[in-house]
Amino acid sequence: MQIPLTALQQAYLLGRGEQWPLGGVAMQDFREYRGRLSFATLRQRLAGLVRRHEALRTRIDAVTLTQRITTDVVLNLDEIDLRAMPRDEALGRVDALRRSAGQSGCDLALSPWHIWIIALADATPREEPDFTTVVFTRFDALILDGPAISTLVAQLFSDEKQRRPAPLPAEPSDARTSAARRQEDSRYWREKLPAIPPPPAFPWTRPLASIRTSSWRRESVTLPRSLLGQICASGAAHGLFQNAILSAAILDTLAFWTPDGAIPFGIPVAFPTADGRLSNASTFVVAHVDRRPKHVLQTAHRLQQDIMAALQHLAFSGVDLTRLLLNQHKESPALPVVLTNGLAWPAPPPDCPLRFHAGLTQTPQVAMDIRLLRDQDKNLLLCIDYAEQALARPVVRDMLAAIARRMALLPQQAQRAPCAAQFIDYRHYKHNSDEHQFTGGAFLARLARHLFGAPPAKAAVLCGDRAISYAQLGRSVRAAMTHLHRRGITQGKVVAIALPRSPEHLTIALACALQGIIWVPVDSQSPPPRMAYLLTNCRPDLVVGAAAVGPIAAVPPAALLSPVDQPTPLPTEAALSALSHSRNPAYYLYTSGSTGLPKCVVLSYRATDNTLGQTLDRWDVGSQDVFISVTPLHHDMSLFDLFGSLCAGATLAMPAPHEEKEAIAWNRLIERHRVTLWSSVPAMLEMLLACTRADQLRSLRLIAQGGDYIKPSTLQTLRSRCAASRLFSLGGPTETTIWSIWHEIGAGDVEIIPYGRPLAANQYFICHDGGEHCPANVVGRIYTAGVNLALGYLRDGRLEQHDFVTLLDPAGHRLRAFRSGDQGYYRRDGRIIFASRVDGYVKVRGIRISLAEIESALSKHPSIRDATVVDYPADATGDVTLGAMYSTRQGGALPAAELRAFIGRYLPATHVPSRLLHSPALPLTANGKTDRLRIKQRLIAGQPVDGATLAEEISPDEQRRRCQRILDIYLRAIGAEQDGRFDENSPFLDMGLKPSHLRPIALRLHETFGVRPDPYALVKCGNARHVSQLLQQR
Repeated sequence: MQIPLTALQQAYLLGRGEQWPLGGVAMQDFREYRGRLSFATLRQRLAGLVRRHEALRTRIDAVTLTQRITTDVVLNLDEIDLRAMPRDEALGRVDALRRSAGQSGCDLALSPWHIWIIALADATPREEPDFTTVVFTRFDALILDGPAISTLVAQLFSDEKQRRPAPLPAEPSDARTSAARRQEDSRYWREKLPAIPPPPAFPWTRPLASIRTSSWRRESVTLPRSLLGQICASGAAHGLFQNAILSAAILDTLAFWTPDGAIPFGIPVAFPTADGRLSNASTFVVAHVDRRPKHVLQTAHRLQQDIMAALQHLAFSGVDLTRLLLNQHKESPALPVVLTNGLAWPAPPPDCPLRFHAGLTQTPQVAMDIRLLRDQDKNLLLCIDYAEQALARPVVRDMLAAIARRMALLPQQAQRAPCAAQFIDYRHYKHNSDEHQFTGGAFLARLARHLFGAPPAKAAVLCGDRAISYAQLGRSVRAAMTHLHRRGITQGKVVAIALPRSPEHLTIALACALQGIIWVPVDSQSPPPRMAYLLTNCRPDLVVGAAAVGPIAAVPPAALLSPVDQPTPLPTEAALSALSHSRNPAYYLYTSGSTGLPKCVVLSYRATDNTLGQTLDRWDVGSQDVFISVTPLHHDMSLFDLFGSLCAGATLAMPAPHEEKEAIAWNRLIERHRVTLWSSVPAMLEMLLACTRADQLRSLRLIAQGGDYIKPSTLQTLRSRCAASRLFSLGGPTETTIWSIWHEIGAGDVEIIPYGRPLAANQYFICHDGGEHCPANVVGRIYTAGVNLALGYLRDGRLEQHDFVTLLDPAGHRLRAFRSGDQGYYRRDGRIIFASRVDGYVKVRGIRISLAEIESALSKHPSIRDATVVDYPADATGDVTLGAMYSTRQGGALPAAELRAFIGRYLPATHVPSRLLHSPALPLTANGKTDRLRIKQRLIAGQPVDGATLAEEISPDEQRRRCQRILDIYLRAIGAEQDGRFDENSPFLDMGLKPSHLRPIALRLHETFGVRPDPYALVKCGNARHVSQLLQQR
């Protein structure tokens, strides 16, 4: 008789295919037993079981979706005799068979189960524990559920028949499946499920929806029965079943591996049949836990209530629940975590000739199955069966180890929340060190020694045609110190330096530093409103440059650099050493702020000394080295170029003013002055490499990049052109002084470049939003503590501590820490991997930018109603750029050039979006928030969003004409003739392009197309087609 398959059986069949994520597997239970048992005994018992149990004679028809019970007694049994084979070789064969049998599914041409019995030679005294028989069992859930399989195995390996206990009380079948009951249960679950959170965000190795199929693995840990008894007694004293207390402890621990602490999970439920037949009449229900600062008993009570209520509403099947969850969260798989309680399942008796050795259960549409089992000695066997393509083995092992430690604490700490460090392994923090590790390099004393005490007989600064010796620089610095002192600018006063990169800028910064005067390098090209804010906020006593604001005194640099007859006495070496080690404010740096205004970061001498000293030592910097200064002087990384070079008695090469942004000129400087050290953001290094010819970079012995994502392609180029150079990744926000974390890039760093490990006297922590420290491999917010920490933010002349918080370290000690806008995770080796940014901060060309700051500028436009700014990859290289979508009060689009010019009144060019889209209204998410993801997707695709118009779309014909006009502009600027040799794909360098050509080319492009490209961007354009694409983006 053909019987229709149940909904659950059909779901299992569907899971054998790869139509859904994590498919391609059979829902089956595989076990391995070892001991001593003859082929004949097993064969005889198995034949009896096949005759007695219809499930072992059930055939599944995947085409008609039916099942039938045959009368044939067919033994799906393989008898393998390996006694003639050396034992180690035979065990190798056993391992191979285990891998094959444990992962592959049963043949549906037969009843879906199979057993293998393998005979081995006796073990020698030096070999493994004596066993001569290995038995594999494999049963498909199409015919049997977990309790039924355990009953069969117990009967197979023992003489006595065991009655299968009912795991849960059940109502008669007709009541359970009545239409009225189903309707009632449907209503219950439809009201219950909206409170169930989305699938847990465990540290999956890749998005689960992208995994079509996966192999499976089991990791397990055994806890002694005595501990299990203590835990159960503790739970029972508080009215808890063992399932509730154990499940709560497990899931509450695993919640540390999720960012929000929420874990929805499925719970298999087995229905006993009325006549005791073995089959699969199971379903599953849904529950969830979340991590909160409470003791596990509270979690267990709520979980127990949820489960007991769910068990009263089983007429609405688990398959139906899955469909509802899919519709609710739009994520597949809908329920990737399952917790299976097999503690009440039958097991072979302790005196059984075979003992359980290993097992594996794989389930389609599931990534992790947590299983509670008992071994034959009644110990607790805690297993995690998982999809190997979804979770890394070290992560699963860490989870199990933490659960085991948490279980051991339960009998004594059930009523209070234990400190996470008691059960979570935080050895990934091993490279952290506190402020007591600070040794200091006395950088100011080293500077003074080279400038005034014993100046090296060499050039200190090279800029254009100028070669300034250490002695000359020392005299200029001392003159500036004297002029500042005569103006009443003494220790603790504030000097804003609004000058372009130049020896004069460096001289005045040194004069301030050596006298304890706070200096503030500001971007001299800032738009007037921004410049006014920068200067007004930091309350300078003097401004050096042309940017006078209100009553603030402003002087040209010449006023501070003219020779003096009676210079101010120099501070002593002891005084300079003490100042270097002090926590006094040394300088202010502006960085993007989440409020729409730049934040003024107050950095100390002590923090600066720490970074300079450690870096000079680790990089083996000496007087023979030559630095190059290309990083903008208002950027934190520039501090190392300026001060580090002079501390070491090295030489600093500066581009001439007209070469400031010309990468071709940088290459010539490196070649001409034999520069040995390069340090910049990745974008500037990429510009350098784009213009490099032959072996221009052969003198570089060390290349460091920081402040942004390092592309694997850039490393590949460096390894081919600068194979002997040491490569470094540098990191840390401005609030942690120059850089506070680093990593020397090795041959194994290819696709993922670590953020690194902290500098000495610093600590990096990664925490959940609630402050709990994340285990290894779990993404969280990055916090920094230690000597490199800034003193705070300056706002209207007052020091504030926004984003500087009190954090508890894993041991419970209170620390002052900076809560960064970055997310990352620790590897087990103690190195951080950067993950993403939060709070609307992005990095573009190495510059930290607040999206809110740009949105604030757009909102000032009288025609703008709403505006949203996002970052997105501009092309296949992964370069990040900015895009904006806006709506207007009048309903029409605004000219892109007009909008860019408007933004440029308030913000520097680095903050102006490359692409501007108009839309009648911004797209919204289901909860009414601006849908940034959809905007970003359309920017990537180059398509409008819901009627949005993309600025400057052009046709293929217009594209060809545009490329020709661009080519003509370049040829005229270069002075080459268009004789048919060049087309839109011809490299500009082959035409003779020089750095001096770029500025007139940019002006001519602006005149022709109404778009002013940044010469920085033109450097990366190799031909006319690239320039056309750049202009179209802008």
